[in-house]
Amino acid sequence: MSYCQFLKKSEVFNLLEEPESKAVAELAEERKVTMGTVLGKEGDKGEEFYLVVEGQLEISINAALAEPIPVTIATVGPGQISGWSSMYKDGKLTATIKAAKSSKLLVWNAAKLHEFLLRNCGMGYRILQQLLAVVARRLVNTRVALMGCVMER
Repeated sequence: MSYCQFLKKSEVFNLLEEPESKAVAELAEERKVTMGTVLGKEGDKGEEFYLVVEGQLEISINAALAEPIPVTIATVGPGQISGWSSMYKDGKLTATIKAAKSSKLLVWNAAKLHEFLLRNCGMGYRILQQLLAVVARRLVNTRVALMGCVMER
């Protein structure tokens, strides 16, 4: 499967037409990461946007004020994204992103992807619709994960 076709099956790029998928795929680079690789830490400036091709990423947040208590709020696999907070200007990562398994990713420089989408507003709007749906689902999942932490104590 070409990355163009893979994008059409992903949670964010699935509304794109064939030429649009090709243009977005050409902006990405393939990156392989080993299990345990930290791609970004909560609070850092987000500079990259990730789409999992193979493997799995773990997304966790610090659930304590004093001593860090990491709580996994999501695990994302093929066709799913991470690093979405890098897509708004000066966005800071809202969670830590780590490879839960050795993984193959498509990686976009967020600033370059952002500029590209500004020049292609219709495409950008469709991607934004899908991105907001992902964020909304993850917010619900985060609430559930945090409630589980509270119930354990």
